[in-house]
Amino acid sequence: MSLEAAWLPKLPVPSLEQTMAAYLDAVEVAVGHEEQKAETRLKVERFISSDGIGPKLQDLLLDKQSKEDNWAYDWWMEDMYLCNDIALPVNSNPGMAFPLQFLQNASSDNDDKNNGGNHFVQNVANFISAILDYKQLIDRQLLPQDRAASREKGQPLCMAQYQRLFASYRMPGLEQDQLKSFPPPDENEHIIVAYRGQFWRLEVRHKGCRLSAEEMAFNFAAIMESTDGQKTLAGTLGQHYYPPLGLLTTANRRLWAQWRHQLLQDLINARSLQSIESSSMIVCIDQPFRPAVDDEEEVNNRVDTNRVLQMIHGGGSQWNTINRWFDKTVQFIFSPDGISGTCYEHSPAEGIVLVQVIEKALDNVLALQQDDNGQQQIRGRCRRTTLTMSDEDDGAHQRCGSSESASAVVSHPAPKRLTWKIDEDIRKAIEIAASDVDRLVEDLDLNVFRFASYGKNRIKTFNVSPDVYIQLMLQWTYYKLHGKLVATYESAATRRFQLGRVDNIRSASPTALAWVKVMDDPQSTEEEKIQLFYRAAENQTDVMIKNILGQGMDIHLLGLRQLARSIKTDEALAVFEDPSFDIVHHFALSTSQIPTSNADSFMGYGPVVPDGYGCSYNPQADCIIFCASAFRSCEATSAAGFVRQLSDTLVQVGDMLENRSI
Repeated sequence: MSLEAAWLPKLPVPSLEQTMAAYLDAVEVAVGHEEQKAETRLKVERFISSDGIGPKLQDLLLDKQSKEDNWAYDWWMEDMYLCNDIALPVNSNPGMAFPLQFLQNASSDNDDKNNGGNHFVQNVANFISAILDYKQLIDRQLLPQDRAASREKGQPLCMAQYQRLFASYRMPGLEQDQLKSFPPPDENEHIIVAYRGQFWRLEVRHKGCRLSAEEMAFNFAAIMESTDGQKTLAGTLGQHYYPPLGLLTTANRRLWAQWRHQLLQDLINARSLQSIESSSMIVCIDQPFRPAVDDEEEVNNRVDTNRVLQMIHGGGSQWNTINRWFDKTVQFIFSPDGISGTCYEHSPAEGIVLVQVIEKALDNVLALQQDDNGQQQIRGRCRRTTLTMSDEDDGAHQRCGSSESASAVVSHPAPKRLTWKIDEDIRKAIEIAASDVDRLVEDLDLNVFRFASYGKNRIKTFNVSPDVYIQLMLQWTYYKLHGKLVATYESAATRRFQLGRVDNIRSASPTALAWVKVMDDPQSTEEEKIQLFYRAAENQTDVMIKNILGQGMDIHLLGLRQLARSIKTDEALAVFEDPSFDIVHHFALSTSQIPTSNADSFMGYGPVVPDGYGCSYNPQADCIIFCASAFRSCEATSAAGFVRQLSDTLVQVGDMLENRSI
């Protein structure tokens, strides 16, 4: 990183009056009962009065802000992630599908003896090698400084999230999780390769020597050959196993913490866990994922939908969910049928940071695929080596020529399969985890929808930002389906500040509610609809700017609530234990913009509440890709129904604004 990144301003503390006014706006929209709204207003008035507890809490917050790099960071991390015991797949970890062209040369046959198999493992190795190149820039703090593209354009952005991508692990805890950090590697570095539910430790750097992409490809192919044909659960109790231990990471966090504690009682398990936790990343080589199509209307979108589902959860315990370790920050996923992507544990970094790293690596690999020399390398064979079948070093090594020093040749450790020693309790735990995650997989209702009528280029002709426009389309869509607006979450990056992460742009505003009501009124005129649309858009833009400049409501409320809990008086907790507070934090619509440079790449995730929707969107020049999700167990929601209504909304409002006369 450049020296210019050495100093960034601290995250500010908004004024108490501004935040509580915004809170009452949120209550006005989300709370249905007038009596409840009135009671909440009285509590807020007492809270912010000169002799109320609010100003005292505000002073404490300002004092904390003056002493810390980021007064909100630890509280936010605990509230958003570490104290949340919900299972990671679907509920927390997003999944991203890579462009299909990335593995375009891969064969559906994963036998590395044929040319298609060679292409597949070499493309995977090329990508991982490119990621390791980029990681080296991160480790050496040589990344170019990220800068804001708008709103005080050019302002430097915090780069700390990059540092955490490949050096973090979310460790389950009995009371709360811990984000474990590892120092940058010096001379030795390893990754984990997952194949058919088994995990292998591969030393990608040994005594300063990096495996070349060709050597890495051979190791991937050899791991696949060694694992094929073996049973996942083998042996007898008390022996070494290769069970699908990754399934335990799909469980409730407190339950997984108990199981992990049991595993750690044996040194063999402790060594295997340490190898996974301290790895730079996990490379998951999957089996083709082809669940049946159950809705004729989704046939055209099913391929895209299945691509994201494979990244989010793997398809269940009978598919590729056994091939995951959901605690690890970055898992790169590849399937011989050409599907690839990533599943990432969200607590260390936001999606946009990981997307930037991935797109750099993909660009490098695609350029290599088009290069004649690169094609010759892909067709080449790598020399074989002996693989060890346990986590103990039995002396098997391979010769490695360093890409950084062509003359250097060192003895490089061969891949080692991680082994486990489990008892009947852990065997039952695996069965419980498998059953629970299968229900979760079955419950997720996800739909990838490509709106092809127009994209951000046309939206800009309406004199409104694409993000603001899409947020208002989501509000109108929800209103048409449910007759009301609900608390909506849209992440807003606060990286302009030290250790900045996100705040929340609340698009369910009083002005948005006024607009959707007039849209729903058959007696209203086109002029009224357009005027109120632009009024709502102006408000949404103002809220967005406040958030990215550190003046958001939600982070401030979190700080005030945490201080109030430490005081533990009825007066301090009155606002935060009020039913309205829970309602405005029940995010039945969880959204985020996740732009990519390639229209064939997109990220999705599940809803954050049982009766809600998740909806990411990726605005391209001439189309918009949405990943909408709901839970099948909720009769009131449907991902397919949401995207059908959303499509109608986009056409309706697009035509209205196209024909506007003001």
